[in-house]
Amino acid sequence: MNEEHLWCLKENGYEAGLHKHYEGLFTQGNGYMHARGSFEEGCSDAPQDEEYLRFPDNVTLEKPRHPKSKQGTFIPGIVARHPLLKEEIVNLPYMLGLELRSAGESLDMDRSRISGYRRWLDLRDGSLHRTLIWETAEGMQLQCTFERYISMADTHLCIQRIQVEVLAGEGRLEAAASLRGDVRTNGMNHFDSVVPTAEVGGSLSLETLTEQGNRIFMHSALEASEAVIWQEENSQVTAALRGEFAVQTGDRLTVSKLTAVTTDRDMEEGEAGSRGLAQLNRAREIGWDQLYERHAACWKSKWQGADILIKGDDLAQLNVRASLYHLLRANAPEDARVAICAKGYAGEAYFGRYFWDTEINLLPFYLHTNPQAARNLLLFRYNTLDGARRNAQSYGYRGARYAWESSLSGDEQCANWQYADHEIHITADIVYALYHYVRATGDQDFLEHYGIDILVETARYWCDRVDWNREGVGELLGVMGPDEYLPFTRNNAFTNRMVKFSLEQTVTCLESLQGSKPDSYAAAVERLGIRPEEQELFRHTAEKLRLPYDSGTEIVPQSDDFASYADVDFARIWTDRSRPFGHFISQERNYRSKALKQADVLELMLLFPQEFSKEQLKASYDYYEPITTHDSSLSVAVHGIVASWLNQPEAAANFLQRVMAIDLSLEKKGAAEGIHIANCGGLWQLIVYGLAGLKSAMWSKDIELAPRLPEGWTELSFQLAWQGERYRITIHPDAHEVHKLEGRGYVAGTTL
Repeated sequence: MNEEHLWCLKENGYEAGLHKHYEGLFTQGNGYMHARGSFEEGCSDAPQDEEYLRFPDNVTLEKPRHPKSKQGTFIPGIVARHPLLKEEIVNLPYMLGLELRSAGESLDMDRSRISGYRRWLDLRDGSLHRTLIWETAEGMQLQCTFERYISMADTHLCIQRIQVEVLAGEGRLEAAASLRGDVRTNGMNHFDSVVPTAEVGGSLSLETLTEQGNRIFMHSALEASEAVIWQEENSQVTAALRGEFAVQTGDRLTVSKLTAVTTDRDMEEGEAGSRGLAQLNRAREIGWDQLYERHAACWKSKWQGADILIKGDDLAQLNVRASLYHLLRANAPEDARVAICAKGYAGEAYFGRYFWDTEINLLPFYLHTNPQAARNLLLFRYNTLDGARRNAQSYGYRGARYAWESSLSGDEQCANWQYADHEIHITADIVYALYHYVRATGDQDFLEHYGIDILVETARYWCDRVDWNREGVGELLGVMGPDEYLPFTRNNAFTNRMVKFSLEQTVTCLESLQGSKPDSYAAAVERLGIRPEEQELFRHTAEKLRLPYDSGTEIVPQSDDFASYADVDFARIWTDRSRPFGHFISQERNYRSKALKQADVLELMLLFPQEFSKEQLKASYDYYEPITTHDSSLSVAVHGIVASWLNQPEAAANFLQRVMAIDLSLEKKGAAEGIHIANCGGLWQLIVYGLAGLKSAMWSKDIELAPRLPEGWTELSFQLAWQGERYRITIHPDAHEVHKLEGRGYVAGTTL
């Protein structure tokens, strides 16, 4: 492979059944806004305004609608209410509309005579390219090239261009541009009003008011290489213009479309609509070339700190970069009002909500590539602490209980009671992530000013949530651990250990503040109303909370009652391993069986590796892996890391392939409903924690490595942000080195 092939995701030849997969895989964005990789002209027989009522379901096993195409334009923070699903991100008007027509025939990938089709996403700069030859009904042969990007430098801008070369024939060619408001989100119309405007000078605008009260402004400017008079084609909810050109063999035509998107949620000052027009006018003055140079420079800077270099495995190199691209694209590093949704803003499937994935699967990548982004992800949890307080109160508890599915406010959005009621470990996961950040960066200021509030309020919740048995031991009953196929377990090992850690750190933090920063301690006592006896209650609950294992346990039990669940004949029930196990068994039966959806005990061992012997690790891996279905995308990377730690190279390599296939396999079509963004973070962890053997900053102040490179890999190299400095890690099969990079340190931010 040459260098381009190590950076480009390619679609060679069009297949309608794969289009939705490529829409997700080719999603573009810059943190502020994101757009799925749909064709500019749309897709025949795939209306985007279908209205239906989507019911709450197990999203992992749900059969999605829209088998062919689902366009998507998303701005994190623009949400609306669904009558059954609660709050969801809004799929905004389609801003990419740009079509070609000839003598009444529209360019259509399904109906036109097309040859030489290629499309590729360049991961270096997030630009999407498509080229094809269209033989029109009237006999012209047109070489058509589409390219577009969402600017990483000018984050409100989307830049598009079509270039047409007439290879043979002559005739009339039309170009049409549009901003379309006929869009539904999970079958719902979330727009109260859509106001389209088009001007013959080549300007389009669409002002949209959502039912939640948000205002979205889209302004577009059209330019053509040939003189043209644009004609209006507006509809009730669409702003559109078309221009006509006379062409003949050898002619070349270029049509460009610049679009500025602004909303009333933007952090910039000034009225959103006028800001959008000003940005659009400034972009026209800057010009195509300079706009691209600014954009490419920003991407280059991001890649400099995030890229992973693999020599000896070109396929792994490309797949890893694809995951890194989506991790870079999906994050808004300066906006602590939002986090990263489960589909990486590349689809509607998980409604734009935030799960425990953020803290456990995604945060390590940002910790070691862009600590400021990691800080803002945790600030999001601080900013939604009031919502967590309301959640706790709704269940009858004190303190703060973080939502299993969170949106902007932090209030619980999960419509399925099994998860909303019992997936309580997320409240402790956030505390674990908070400490992971502090230990990786040394940012004690965060702990003192923000973390302490999270610690105290969640500790209050845990003290209320714990039940006490006759022996005076604290228990957590009716718990769903990371394994979502067992919902009502007793003392889930993962959950109890995370809660114990959370309570212990709360006590430690309060004692540290009291001794070293009495003013900060006094301020926290007053702000949070901490009673004198509470600190002892936190300590007592942590000491007495049951852990269903000890150092003498060979196989760490997933929960106290795990052994009592029914064994499963996987060979008889799971007859097609290409489909999730959950499709072959009723939920009722699954809930009483030893069939894990994803890593549970092994996730615990990954987070607390120093607490388990190698014998415990191996015994637990050998026991749980055969009964783990990996129906969740969070699971495979964890098993790959553990296999690497156990020096099982073939198993680790197999899990690596499975992790990469989750979004990139054409057979699985895994990206159709959006990117499995947690799996992208899991792949980074598999490379860094597993194959490179990095000891977590949670448990080591120094960079410690124990590399185990896969067969054929001759070099693995990446950067790490660590304790305010940056390092280059280079690993070969028989040696490794850590090189400090001068002048590339990180200073913790201090603003929300």
